[in-house]
This record gives sequence, C-alpha cells and structure tokens, in this order.
Amino acid sequence: MQERYSHILEQWFIMEPPLFAVLCIHELAPNTQMSCPLRSGRKRLEYNPDIVNEMSDEALEEALRAEAVRLLLKHPYERRPDGCSQRAMALGSNLVIGDNYSHPRFRIETPEEFGLKKGMNYEYYTRKVEEQSGGGKGNESESDSKAGRASEKLADLAELWDEDDLTVQMINEVINTTKSWGSISGDFAELLKSTLKAKINWRNVFAGFRASIISSKRKLTRMKPNRRTGFQNMGSIRRFDTKLLVAVDVSGSISTESLRYFYGVINSAFKYGFESIDVIQFDCGIKLVQNLSKVVREVPVLGRGGTSFQEPIDYAHENGYDGLLMLTDGYAPEPQIPDGFKAGILWVCENEACLNHHRRWMEKSGRTCVMQLD
Repeated sequence: MQERYSHILEQWFIMEPPLFAVLCIHELAPNTQMSCPLRSGRKRLEYNPDIVNEMSDEALEEALRAEAVRLLLKHPYERRPDGCSQRAMALGSNLVIGDNYSHPRFRIETPEEFGLKKGMNYEYYTRKVEEQSGGGKGNESESDSKAGRASEKLADLAELWDEDDLTVQMINEVINTTKSWGSISGDFAELLKSTLKAKINWRNVFAGFRASIISSKRKLTRMKPNRRTGFQNMGSIRRFDTKLLVAVDVSGSISTESLRYFYGVINSAFKYGFESIDVIQFDCGIKLVQNLSKVVREVPVLGRGGTSFQEPIDYAHENGYDGLLMLTDGYAPEPQIPDGFKAGILWVCENEACLNHHRRWMEKSGRTCVMQLD
C-alpha cells in the first residue's frame, strides 16, 4: 500500500493539487479491523490491507479520491448532526460526494437511489437517511447479511469522525490557497469555497489564531509523505511549543454563562496539541493565575469588579508569551501596548454589539471576533 499510495500522490502533486495537499495533512496507517477499505479522521488516513490488496490501482485511486474529497468537505471534522448515527453520517457524506463527483470504478451512493433531491447539503442528507432508517434502528432485515455488511461498512467509515476546529482551519487553508483544481469541477470548487464563508464561530478563529502564533519543532518521519516528493523523501510532523496566555475578564458585566462557555473551550485546547495552558482571571487587576494541564470541571471565579486591560497586557509582556487571548465585553479604557511587545492578541467579545462598539480600538493591537454561544 505504501508504494501504491506514494505513486498516486506523486501523480496528484501536479495533476490534483488540493487532493494531494489535504491528504498530506493526514498520517497513513493500516487497520485490519475495519470493514471499509479507507477511512479518515483524527488526522489519520486508515486503510485495510486485506481489502485494499484486492483492489485494482484504478479503483484504489478513486477510493482515495473520494476520501480526499470528503476531507475537503470537512465532514470528518465538523459538528455531528444531532441524533444521527455513524451510519447516517457516513451515508449522508457519501451522497454529497456522489452528487458532485463521479467515481465509476469505486461504488459510492447518490441521492437518487434514496429518492432524495440533488444539490442538498450534508446535514440534509444525513437527517433524511436517518429518518428512512427509522431513527438509527434500520429497516433492513437482520437476516439480510448483505445489507448488514453494508451498514457495518458505513458505520466503520465514520468511526474516527470528531469535531476538530484546528484541522478544519488547516483544510480551509488548502481550499483558500488552491489555484488549480484538477479534476474538481468549477461548480464543486465553488461549493468548497463557499464553506469558507459560513458564519464565524469564534472557536475556529481561536484555532486559526493559535496556528498563526505557533512556535513549532519539526520532526522527520517516514509515516508522512514529503509535500513535494511523496514518500521518496521523509515528511515532517510538528510538536507544539507555544506560550499562550488566556485572559478571562471576570468583571461584574460578564455573564456567568459566558464564563462557563469560555472555560469549556479552553478545555478543548488540549486536543489541539497543548500539554498545558496558562489562564488568568482579571477585572481591575489580576485575580487568579492558573496553569492547566488537564480538563477542569469547576473553576472558582474571583473579582467581579471593574475592568482594566493593562494588567493582562503587562503580564503577557513581562512573561514572554507568544499569544494573548482576551475574553471580554470591552468596556474598559484602551490599554497601552508596551515597546517590544511580541504577543499576538485576539480580542474575543462577548457579543456582536460589544464588538461593534469597541472594534476600532481593538483592531489597533490585534484581531477581533465574537464569541458565538451554542
């Protein structure tokens, strides 16, 4: 598989730039326990050697093409439709691919086969096939072994799918920088580009901000293809080594709901590669300093007085942080940025009204976004 995979990527480097680039984000790994030939998620591209070895080179390339298209659509990394099974998610994803991208040598379902309209999105198809299956129980007879195997294959396909804002940002960068789309049609390329224009979720902005200030150490590995030469030369992986300070405004004007939500997203940072994260609470001064190395369930909130941004700015400067993430409603005097201040700043406002009121002065020192409560 390694040799065949490397050969396909070598061809795609010139002919299929976005497919090549999105697969290079993922580590190739064998898995004999799954019933599908290929699947992706958690930054891995897994394959079953027993199944893949029986596939022709043409069929394997089309299977890889389908999985690369799925990754460009970001289905393995975006929020799961509520109440839908893994089978429904995988099938819903397949229907989008089958509706937009032909794979004659690799079987993939189309909306017409399920009596569904063409041109609909992933969430629509997922919910519709979930309804058709009776809420995840399935209408297929248990005695129908062929249907049972198909259902198991679909469930396995989505086994690794999990919300991951950082990987979404990496895939967005592939889409945003692609100039030549290869075999992807113009209409489908526009569909991929349209996913960049969705309403901003501040956690995505946080992930992109983290990527922009990241200090990384690269390690060579044979398990990942080189971007230019495939497996002929070693690829590389990153190890994170970034000093990021999260400053939480705990003044009286910040709602308890916002504080609870924000700490929930701080917890999610650990799955992006951070071993620890520094958090301070502030109002008119710094009230609490924490170094978090694991998920926290209960957080004492101190302060609840007035607000001053100068203290967290000075703290970040004096302690040499690479990035400063500020959660606030913005109602405080504009801080003075010290000479030699190196930390990138992301101002996360509690709501859109706060952002609109303070955006002008905030953008003098950093990026801005709104915290969208779910």
